[in-house]
Amino acid sequence: MAKQDFSKKKALLIEDMAEARIMQKKMLSDFGFESIHIAMKAESAIELMKSHSFDLILSDYNLGNGKDGQQLLEEVRHTKLIPHTATYLMVTAETSIEMVMGAIEYQPDGYITKPFSQALLQRRLSKLLDTKERLYDVNIALDKMDYEGAISAAKLVIEKYPSLIGRCERIIGESFLEMEAYDKALLLFNNTLKNRKMPWALFGKAKSYFLMDQLDKAEQCFRQLMFDNRFFVSAYDWLAKIQRLQGNATEAQATLLEAIGRSPKNILRQVELGNVSFSLHDFITAEMAFRRAVFLAKHSCYNTPEIYLKHLESLARISDSGPLLSRYKDNFRSTLKKIHALFSDNPSNTGKIFSYEIDLYLADQDTASAHKTLEIWLNQVDTGNAFPPTEQQSVIYAKAFGESVE
Repeated sequence: MAKQDFSKKKALLIEDMAEARIMQKKMLSDFGFESIHIAMKAESAIELMKSHSFDLILSDYNLGNGKDGQQLLEEVRHTKLIPHTATYLMVTAETSIEMVMGAIEYQPDGYITKPFSQALLQRRLSKLLDTKERLYDVNIALDKMDYEGAISAAKLVIEKYPSLIGRCERIIGESFLEMEAYDKALLLFNNTLKNRKMPWALFGKAKSYFLMDQLDKAEQCFRQLMFDNRFFVSAYDWLAKIQRLQGNATEAQATLLEAIGRSPKNILRQVELGNVSFSLHDFITAEMAFRRAVFLAKHSCYNTPEIYLKHLESLARISDSGPLLSRYKDNFRSTLKKIHALFSDNPSNTGKIFSYEIDLYLADQDTASAHKTLEIWLNQVDTGNAFPPTEQQSVIYAKAFGESVE
């Protein structure tokens, strides 16, 4: 491979530790990078990505307080802040399965473990950026969501660079899925699997069957993928979808629990586990899932009031069986404090919060506190800051307090 010319490439280095930041910047300069932007926090990196385009993003996993490297990658993928043409390399000192699985789920172009030599980083960057250059026309089409253009460009790359056939076939197959050409996608994935046992091809085949509403065949493929590659965690999510569609919520819950055991930092998976557990009236598991989701939500782009409300509701439903244990009360107060700080301006949310508080007081047979909370709630209703109790709630409160609720 010819030596890469990095002089025209723009790099963003994200590293909170001064010593590592200085060392990595020097390495990039030595490689020939002339444009190197620096960010010490994920939040400042996001602002730079909004105002600049980068060819390379070199991001540490641990970024101190605030978002970590995984949450940063999660957000820039979700908001499409980085184009397909950019190379994203994750840097980490950790090698735990939890970290690796969490990072890989959001598909960096690669990751490198500290400590690493200058020569190793140069080889890794040269290979990644060389591949990006060869796929440039393909990635430009993908950024425009021009899937037919991406397929045409990928076929040309295969002719010119046969070593990239796997990468290009994957792009072509996923483009067919985006175009809802499921028959063509299935044919491509099957042809790939005849020649090479690639996990991504089996995953694509399974998704094709799912989208064609052939759930039994999709399930068989997802299970095969899980058997062959137990760290392909997305397969568990899709299998759980099938199980829910087939009315097997208990099996879906077990599948999601297994997935979370392998990769616990995916907030959407925790929320899905919470929702499935709610449907089963398994409020203990629901509380656990939504408590974890609340913890992950703090620095996540998926930070919504529904996560906090569901956690409070799960605790309220546990209290239907009697007074909460002290640790559950602590969990309730912690989430209550967070939702008041973050999402206090929605009348619907405010009404729900008051109702969950009252449920807990009534479970403790603390009618005085429950009644006081109801009075505050009704005052908030009068000022338009909260929705009123439902008819069913009004009946319950009237019975508990011996008076009508108006």
